[in-house]
Amino acid sequence: MAVATLAFCAGREAEVASARWLAPVLAEWPGDEVPEVERLDLDQLLEAGSPQADALGAYSCLFVVLRGDEETAALAKFFDRLHGQSLPAVVITPRENAIRSLVHKDGVIVLNGRENTGRVASMLFALAERQTLVEQLSREVRSGSGMDRGIRGEMDRLHEELHLAATVQRELLPQKLPEDSEVEFASLYHPATYVSGDLFDARVIDEHRVAFFIADAVGHGVPAALITMMLSRALLNELAIGAASGGEINPAKCLSGLNKELCHHAAGNYRFATAVCGVLDKRDFSVRLAGAGHPPSLLLHGGEMRYLESQGPLLGVFAEAEYTDETVMLVPGATLLLYTDGFELAFPALDEPIADRRVAPREYLKHMGLLDSVSEVGVREGMERLAQAIAGQEGSLHQRDDVTALAIRRLAAVELRKAA
Repeated sequence: MAVATLAFCAGREAEVASARWLAPVLAEWPGDEVPEVERLDLDQLLEAGSPQADALGAYSCLFVVLRGDEETAALAKFFDRLHGQSLPAVVITPRENAIRSLVHKDGVIVLNGRENTGRVASMLFALAERQTLVEQLSREVRSGSGMDRGIRGEMDRLHEELHLAATVQRELLPQKLPEDSEVEFASLYHPATYVSGDLFDARVIDEHRVAFFIADAVGHGVPAALITMMLSRALLNELAIGAASGGEINPAKCLSGLNKELCHHAAGNYRFATAVCGVLDKRDFSVRLAGAGHPPSLLLHGGEMRYLESQGPLLGVFAEAEYTDETVMLVPGATLLLYTDGFELAFPALDEPIADRRVAPREYLKHMGLLDSVSEVGVREGMERLAQAIAGQEGSLHQRDDVTALAIRRLAAVELRKAA
């Protein structure tokens, strides 16, 4: 361990103070090696910005002998500098109580002129020994503070990038759902984090047909969001091909093309997704649906709930997988609801202890069933109520999964008369 460096500070009559205090203290020094001593002029130390004041950090400890007539304001600033540099000191003063009120609690010991020199030597020795550890800790704190600033800067950058990614992803979603005098569309979209692994769309193909889909990339966050961008592009491409041909749009064929696209780009990285794709033909209000491992769509009407099971396998597993579709009729007053599996986690079973709550596959259906009785307020208002119900759940600020839904309701005759 390096030999301690002691700075002895006194003003006028420094030689007298040295003989009275410094020589006896060094004679009774408890360590194996007597510290190196540098004599400093107290008047210069009390002057802020002086060379001696700026060099205080080079010493292990200060031994200060005051006369009693030093300016109080100058002493207060001096002690502040000691505290700022974490530099310890022992101060001998005839104004013990007055000076003690000026110093910080840690690191500066104020004694009167009657103190035993052996005890003073022990105090200086302990402070000097401690200073090595204090300096090491100070370096570590400064280093940690620098790292903390770097981490904060990196986190701020990531925060900004994720906000931008969320903005870009939302631009991929429909900014406005189709409007029709006989059919009402509504959506709900709640990402679990900045970005979502869910996506949906509904767009007019021609004067008679509206195509729609909902998809859910396995997982959530940035990896799932990147998959949704590819899914969106591929799905819209398949719909565009069908529309350009002028013939029918086959949802099963769209999913087949999407599956091949996903398998091609996955390259063994296991990028899976589920989806439902459909086409509404307003000439007879038939809905042609095809699914790929997705939760069953719901057909709500007259207090009854019909499950439209998704028959096809997950997207992105087998390139040659086959998909089939089915046709259902959207009768007046009926609502077709497509949703992602985040709903199963959004409404846990309330009769289970909080610590034991698991997925409750049917709890969410109670809330979805309310969409069957929205003739007075409309399906958009019903979807907003469903969103409020999700927000009211415990833990809604930290959702376990993305939550997305798309509702298509054929207005009943009474609703059409009201609209007219």
